[in-house]
Amino acid sequence: MGLTELRPWLRRLTADGSGKMDFEDFAMVVVKFILESDEDMTEQLREAFRLYDKGNQGYIVVDDLKEILRAVDDKMSDTDLNGLIKEIDQDGSGTVDFDEFLEMMNG
Repeated sequence: MGLTELRPWLRRLTADGSGKMDFEDFAMVVVKFILESDEDMTEQLREAFRLYDKGNQGYIVVDDLKEILRAVDDKMSDTDLNGLIKEIDQDGSGTVDFDEFLEMMNG
């Protein structure tokens, strides 16, 4: 949701013409914005995951993920890369499913 979409909503919240909101109104705006932003981000990450999910099997092979991470940061040492992969592939399956990928991307 951008500022253009927020303006009409904000006007309704301040219908008394004061241009001011109480904390409860402000909290409603913030929560709505965060939830919609999270949904948009999750969908964008889902699309990115699909790009690397060869064969649409629901996972990315760890070796492919290593190549992706190395392309992002070519100065990363093998030790650091393997440590990162170990953190990401929490169940040790040799693959990264969407939940593991989402957690990695969200830091």
